Amino acid sequence: MKKVVIITGASSGIGLATANYLTSKGFKVYGISRREFFTPNFVYLKGDVTDYQNMSQIFEEIYKKEGHIDALINNAGMGISGAVEYLKADEVEKIFSVNVKSVIMLSSLILPYLRLSKGKIVNISSVASPIAIPFQSCYSATKSAIEAFSLALQNEVKSQGIKVCCVRPGDTKTNFTSSRIKTDVENDIYGKRITKSVKKMEKDEQNGKSPITVSKVIFKVLKRKNPPLLVTVGFGYKFLCLLAKFLPTRLVNFIVGKLY
Repeated sequence: MKKVVIITGASSGIGLATANYLTSKGFKVYGISRREFFTPNFVYLKGDVTDYQNMSQIFEEIYKKEGHIDALINNAGMGISGAVEYLKADEVEKIFSVNVKSVIMLSSLILPYLRLSKGKIVNISSVASPIAIPFQSCYSATKSAIEAFSLALQNEVKSQGIKVCCVRPGDTKTNFTSSRIKTDVENDIYGKRITKSVKKMEKDEQNGKSPITVSKVIFKVLKRKNPPLLVTVGFGYKFLCLLAKFLPTRLVNFIVGKLY
């Protein structure tokens, strides 16, 4: 019997690569996205992760059709770059709604189904959680929130046989870069720092790893009976996160500030 996996944000980037990869490995994949697209590889369903009634109906329909749901991959997300000073309230509300609130609510909605299958929730975090990036403060904050939520949720549901894992990609080459909302206003206070920081970030992303490297890590997580709570993708990023954990916080923050 094929394992049934639901992936949000499946129309591009890590979500699309993972949906295709898991399908090739024998999973029955349902990919959810606001943007309509066609694929012969997996089942596409149109849905907005911030419309919880709609998502609840989608989960119920999948369960009725398949008889079981084995995993939810909370991948949908967005980014905002620029100085905090120039952020608009609606932009902040949007990124927290998509990156944090939807993950919490969709996890809540999927739990009754995963309780039956002893399934898994995989939340996509980022190296930008342990290593907070200037001029990308909201994104770093949302990913840190996801990690804290995941750790707490694991302790809530472990007695029910449900496993929760956070996967931390580093720089990954996807269209996430071009989709990021920018508030890169320049003035005498910041000079060219915002533009230089964002350009470096974008260059690193476009020279980053293929999204399939993240897909392979997610596959391993789904195959393991007891996956780790946090998994960082790539040896180099694992090393950076280890340094960030053990070096003085002031030193780590100083180095990051120099880089960006």
